Amino acid sequence: MRNAEGFVVGILVGAVGALLLAPASGAETRQELRKAMDKGRERFYNLESLAEERIAVLIDEIQEKTARLMDAGGDLMESKREDLLEAIQVAKRALAAERDILTRSTRARREVLLEEEENL
Repeated sequence: MRNAEGFVVGILVGAVGALLLAPASGAETRQELRKAMDKGRERFYNLESLAEERIAVLIDEIQEKTARLMDAGGDLMESKREDLLEAIQVAKRALAAERDILTRSTRARREVLLEEEENL
């Protein structure tokens, strides 16, 4: 926005300077000023259109990148969810195996104790 404001101010300063220093007649000077103002206005509108186009492109890029990030985040989340579920299953199997070992060990100790009691 600063560039556009500077551009307009520059045109106005140039127009005033041209009026003060112009060797031409008033009508010719006014005509030259109109031409300069028209050129300035045209450049300003061109810059405005260019800025709007660039903003539209940037918005499209941002939306596209946001969508890709959301997809990647969703894929990552799903992958981590699957990893977590797999880890839970592994932990359950390990816990069941440890419980089985503990149960067998406890039974074996009871049997040993019962045999010892019977022998006494």
